[in-house]
Amino acid sequence: MTQSMPIKTRKAVKRPFAETYIFISLTAFALTVIITRVFLQLAGYPQVGNSVLHIAHAIWGGLLLFLAVLVALLLANRWALTVTAVLSGIGIGLFIDEVGKFITQKNDYFFPPAAPLIYSLFLLLVLLFLLVRRTRQSRPRDSMYQAILGLREVLDNDLDPRERDRLLAELENGRSAAEPHIVLLAEQLTTYLEQDTLPLVPYQPGYWARFNQWLQKVGGKLGRKNHRQLILVIIALLCFQALLTVLIFIGLWLSPQISGIELLAAFLTQAETLSSQNPVWLVVRLFLELTVGLLYGFALLRFRQGREESGVDWALFASLLSITAVNLLTFYLDQFGALVSVFATFALFFFLLTYRSWYVEMRS
Repeated sequence: MTQSMPIKTRKAVKRPFAETYIFISLTAFALTVIITRVFLQLAGYPQVGNSVLHIAHAIWGGLLLFLAVLVALLLANRWALTVTAVLSGIGIGLFIDEVGKFITQKNDYFFPPAAPLIYSLFLLLVLLFLLVRRTRQSRPRDSMYQAILGLREVLDNDLDPRERDRLLAELENGRSAAEPHIVLLAEQLTTYLEQDTLPLVPYQPGYWARFNQWLQKVGGKLGRKNHRQLILVIIALLCFQALLTVLIFIGLWLSPQISGIELLAAFLTQAETLSSQNPVWLVVRLFLELTVGLLYGFALLRFRQGREESGVDWALFASLLSITAVNLLTFYLDQFGALVSVFATFALFFFLLTYRSWYVEMRS
């Protein structure tokens, strides 16, 4: 009896800890752009070169991206992927920071749409992180990939009991494969990992696990009451700021020549003052700010009524609208002067998620 020829497959398989590497790259990217902009502004935008040459930092970004690819191609160690994630994040940050020069005839570094493009890339990376982070039931073939790649810890003498248990769980799923040779491989690897002579090292939590432990500890000290109060304060401030911005814009639009124009100018950057001449952008900004402010106000009302679950959901929706729409337009109007508002919005979003996870969902 002849054995049937196995069918080749090239279906993609998610790498173990892929979400961690995306998060590292995402963090390095964001920090690189912010630090680069702050440094250039404080240093007066210095240039490396002479009257003929100008070595832009996009070149260094491209070099780091090339090094990241080389590390991933040359080295099979697990730590090489962490290095790749860091190098790629810094490299894309240095490169994309000069996107204004690449999309304008005059090589305008301060081209207004450049900041929204950078922020849009950041949001796309955040979306990618969330999609990769979603837990799904692994197919037997996927589990076998996870287990085989995880065996590198055995070669590095760095396998701990928790990692072995995770590998055994993956192999258990691999044993349900339809292909007999995959089942046989899973059984043999299971036998190898279950032997008593297998050297194991004590469990040492990684950076992410230690961060979660620290976060839980801080949350325990903060307490539910203070956590809730902090959320209400931030929501109230963001609501007030959004409504105040709307009122300022209305005053600027309807009465641009009033005697108190200097007071209005204190709230607006030069880019915002110029863009206010375009009624389309002004109406869009006015509508979005007003919508977010009303949503935050409604979330506050739900909190005050004791409907915490509803209040958290409405505040999360308002935060997402602010992150994806309002901040995008604000970056166009104010370049990187919008960072304070962005940090405040992301901080609120983080506080809301932790509050819902620790208290609201647990109570439900």
